Amino acid sequence: MATVLITGCDRGLGQEFALQYAMQGDRVIATCLDPTGLAARHQFGSNVELVRLDVTDGNAITRLGRDLEGQKIDILINNAGIPGPHPALEDTDIALWRSMLEVNLIAPFVVSKAFIEHVASSDRKVIAFISSRMGSIGLNNSGRSYAYRSSKAGLNMVMKSLAIDLAPRQVCVIGLHPGNVAAQGESGLSVAASVERMRAVIQELGPHQTGTVYNYNGQILPW
Repeated sequence: MATVLITGCDRGLGQEFALQYAMQGDRVIATCLDPTGLAARHQFGSNVELVRLDVTDGNAITRLGRDLEGQKIDILINNAGIPGPHPALEDTDIALWRSMLEVNLIAPFVVSKAFIEHVASSDRKVIAFISSRMGSIGLNNSGRSYAYRSSKAGLNMVMKSLAIDLAPRQVCVIGLHPGNVAAQGESGLSVAASVERMRAVIQELGPHQTGTVYNYNGQILPW
């Protein structure tokens, strides 16, 4: 049984990660902004621990790290993030841009830093960042989305540097693009299917794959 720490489990990918890992019998520590208002709370079993956490609150992250001191975390999934919007050049909101950098870029680094010892002492030793192909410089052929693109491009660089720094400890650090997940009620890639396939990628990881960004289907993405 692995122990999995997931941020941003209030909805969407984070909630689905928690549900799927719990269903296979793993211990899940699921962080949320408001655990009491979680719609899927009743679906979680006894092996899911819900923790209130604002990933922009460095003190709260430090406290959680101390609360879990001595506990091994096999897989850390940095999922919490702001997903959009994707405006054109003239409509770019600078205040939103700053918020997006705080949540999508800085917070995952702070969370990862707080739990390095927990992960490095585990059996699996995996840190995964939910990134996006929109953070890929090589795949950007359409412009726009300055805030979101830069936050995810920066996240990819954080991932790469962390992969290099933690390589001596055999920690595998990767980015994951969840695919173009369809909104509820729409056709296309479902949240459940995206998470299932990302979990399959995580399951097959080894230390030699560190520093890589993967598509949800296991293909390597240029970034």
